[in-house]
Amino acid sequence: MPKILIVDDEPRLRKALSLQLGAAGYDADAAEDGAAALDALENASYDCVISDLRMPNLSGEELLSKLQKINPSLPVILLTAHGTVASAVSAMREGAVDFIEKPYEQEVILKAVRRAIDRKRLILENLYLRDELAVGPGRIGLIGESGPMKSLFALIERVAKSDSTALILGESGSGKELVAQAIHNQSPRAEKPFVPINCIAIPDELLESTLFGHVKGAFTGAVQNRTGSFELADGGTIFLDEIGDMNANLQGKILRVLQEQTIEPVGGRGSKRVDVRVVAATNRNLEIAVKTGQFREDLYYRLNVVPIQVPPLRNHPSDIPILVAHFLKDLGKEPSEFPLSPQIQDRLSKYEWPGNIRELRNLVERAVVLDAPELLGQVGASLAPSPETPNIESEEDIWLFDEKTPYKDAKQHVIDQFERKFFKRALERNNGNVSRTAEALTMHRKNLQEKLERLGLNPKEFAESD
Repeated sequence: MPKILIVDDEPRLRKALSLQLGAAGYDADAAEDGAAALDALENASYDCVISDLRMPNLSGEELLSKLQKINPSLPVILLTAHGTVASAVSAMREGAVDFIEKPYEQEVILKAVRRAIDRKRLILENLYLRDELAVGPGRIGLIGESGPMKSLFALIERVAKSDSTALILGESGSGKELVAQAIHNQSPRAEKPFVPINCIAIPDELLESTLFGHVKGAFTGAVQNRTGSFELADGGTIFLDEIGDMNANLQGKILRVLQEQTIEPVGGRGSKRVDVRVVAATNRNLEIAVKTGQFREDLYYRLNVVPIQVPPLRNHPSDIPILVAHFLKDLGKEPSEFPLSPQIQDRLSKYEWPGNIRELRNLVERAVVLDAPELLGQVGASLAPSPETPNIESEEDIWLFDEKTPYKDAKQHVIDQFERKFFKRALERNNGNVSRTAEALTMHRKNLQEKLERLGLNPKEFAESD
């Protein structure tokens, strides 16, 4: 049953609209203003929000603006008795899916709700399909609804139709390999192999053999012929990641492949023709590398036929909720189990993300492994134990199980012991005050209370006596 949140400062309207929606088969909750609506959204998931435009504490326009950051896919319908063309246009530009004047007809608002819920369903389906198209089933794909990501998707679609060499530029962790995979998957070569090579991860003395193959006896240890990555990618796409760190000798050989579409295995005496599209990537500034003599100018211009700039995560923070939800599902968790409060969302949006999407993924995985949703708010925190955080591996009292204890039980025991010590110290620092402790940990007060009850911690025991 779709769930609707009604936000209006008029009690009679809230009640009437709740009854109308209930009769139409919807589950309706109500909030008296925008601030109360945000509290409701922390504790429940909704398919649509119907909000008055003019309200105390937090107006409908302000609520809409916050929801666009917290959950861009959540449709918002605005109601007002002060409707003008200007305010309607402004609301639609801000992201409202519909705008209805009071007094309204019941059928009008029911139609608007149906359209809004259908819109949300299509958005979620498109995100799923785009994910599958980008990298195939079971893997993390390119996800985003922000302007920078929409521009990137459009460029990928255009580039994929050609067979030109592409150079993907972007910071570490921004998703350059996913862009390369998406280009391949949307190209006429999609049914052929996609072969990724991380040039910086393979020693120079082995990289040439990895790329071009070798013949038996070509060097010590070459006990049999080896097929290289270019030949494996024949008919498809080879992705050369971190090509900016490739040595000058190999740069010349890559240039030859691009010019002649032939390769020569190490130790071989003849060349082999290959039909391979080359997509390269780097986080280095190749223009500077060319000027300093660290990268061949002719190879740079051969690679830079179609440059693709992948935006860093800090440039599209509105995509963070979508990415977090995707990572949670990929890790077997429902997003509702790890809600993003406005405080956490604000912190995630303002963080610089030096490790980009890879860093966000690691943060989500850490929160899931420790079953601690509040860790999502501790962005940028060091993973190393601090003076405030007990090193659980040095605490002998946590190892109270033997070698026959099931792994799952042992793991949960360790996590429980860690959390008990963690929350004890947090309560001690805040004199047993649950509200202040929750604020310090960027947790919702209700979630903290539930956690303390599960761990058997009584906040009153940590309150200092007068």
